[in-house]
Amino acid sequence: MPTLDDILYRSGDVFLPEPVRNTLEKGVYFDNREALYINGWTGVHFLSGFISGWLYLRYLRNRTNRPTLKDNYYWNLFLLHTLWELWQVFIGMAKPWKLEGASNLIDSILDTGAFMIGAYLATKTEKIEKYLKHTS
Repeated sequence: MPTLDDILYRSGDVFLPEPVRNTLEKGVYFDNREALYINGWTGVHFLSGFISGWLYLRYLRNRTNRPTLKDNYYWNLFLLHTLWELWQVFIGMAKPWKLEGASNLIDSILDTGAFMIGAYLATKTEKIEKYLKHTS
């Protein structure tokens, strides 16, 4: 039976099966120091940013009168993703952030960038939906 530590650790990769995790970890690009890299997880961050942004716009922002949720779309999604990255450091899945040596800081910045690009593109789908509704 899995221990609580095992369950917490596996939550860092959203309980994906090992073959899927191994596929996502295959690199697409590595710099010469392997500090900066793009792999399947970068795509997962992009897609999760797009889905989170779309859900936020569709179900949260447009159905509330709270100005905080309406006006701080990017900040709220940035905060959500940063909390996720901190969770991964806390459970031991990611290396702690440092400015030198083996670190997860560059990876976290790249992941957050991919997430926020996905969130940005979600705003474009909202504009396209509005345009299509207006023209039909």
